[in-house]
Amino acid sequence: MGLMAEWAKAPVLTGAAKLTKDDIEKVFSLYDRDNNGSIENEELRGFLKDLLELVKKDYDAQDLNEFEETILRGVGYDKEGKISRKELTMILLALAKQPPEDEQ
Repeated sequence: MGLMAEWAKAPVLTGAAKLTKDDIEKVFSLYDRDNNGSIENEELRGFLKDLLELVKKDYDAQDLNEFEETILRGVGYDKEGKISRKELTMILLALAKQPPEDEQ
């Protein structure tokens, strides 16, 4: 499994814990390897691949492409091929299916 492996083992993605701003920041920092404030190109591909592995263990290239399209369409993926911290938050909240701790 990719970069998110250790973080993903935490109960935060299973709904057993609250997703905090700190959790989101940790995930964003894992994937924004060039520290430019967005996840793009290979960073983005790696994030989406790791995310798919969390929800589907056996997948193929077609599954990955369909998953990418669905996730990116859902967050209003910008035309520059990047996702922002806010868009990442939307993805993680949808996955965790809960409001962030700070908004409760």
